[in-house]
Amino acid sequence: MTAHSLAAARRGSWLPSAPMIGAKFLELRRRRVLTAVTAAFTVGTPVIFYGIREIYHLSDPARYAPAGNGAFANTVTLIAEFGFIAAVMLGATAGTSDLTDGMFRHLVITGRSRLALYLARIPAGLSILLSLAAVGFTVTALATAFLSGPEPASVAAALPGDLARSGLWLELDLAIGFTVGLGLGSLMGQRTVPVVLLTVWQIIITPQLADHVLPHLINAQRIVPGVAMDQLKPAMLAGGVTVGPTGGIQPAALPPMPAWAMATVIAGWILGWLTIGAWKMATRDA
Repeated sequence: MTAHSLAAARRGSWLPSAPMIGAKFLELRRRRVLTAVTAAFTVGTPVIFYGIREIYHLSDPARYAPAGNGAFANTVTLIAEFGFIAAVMLGATAGTSDLTDGMFRHLVITGRSRLALYLARIPAGLSILLSLAAVGFTVTALATAFLSGPEPASVAAALPGDLARSGLWLELDLAIGFTVGLGLGSLMGQRTVPVVLLTVWQIIITPQLADHVLPHLINAQRIVPGVAMDQLKPAMLAGGVTVGPTGGIQPAALPPMPAWAMATVIAGWILGWLTIGAWKMATRDA
């Protein structure tokens, strides 16, 4: 087999190569507004939240508790909500940037596999999103630990396993937003409508479905990924409660889901939307 045939085989492989992933990563990172918004929603959210609480505490310590007291779960919830929007924006952009930039035809005629071009977007986008989310979570944990009063329930007293589970839950929540945004953006061929639809779905519709039992439709409510993620929350974040659409803390409404059901719903949404996006990418006219 000649070197030319080997190169052609690599170009036609459905597995994305490291240079292909790196090129997509650089393309997404060069979108400064998108990167700035993603950083603001994941890292900026806890910085602003704790900064405001600390200012209030320093101005009147007798009235306002230390910034870190009882704030860990609320802050992670804020990162999850704002970060989900950023994840959808990043996923939809990754799924449609070739079309909006007019580069899709040029990529296709190079002979590269369309599936490889699509799959390269997943690690490229997640590497940006999840790294920023990890920084935001670290800021939250450190601020809660060092800006708290002498409370036994401080995050400083939490077991490392509890912190790890909370961080992994946050990363999984944002990964769902990215993959659904990627698939829907690829399907629709644009990013604005998917971002609006998924933001409304996450911020307005999902909390309503999670907080209210619909007779005879409980199983339908359980296939909503946000409902499964609410029930999957670690005890450090949930404490037996869910956060309603108004930001108030309300008792969990739906009966608990078994672990296999939660895993099936989450995996189904991730793999399902990735498959839909890959199918549209493979069948789209160049």
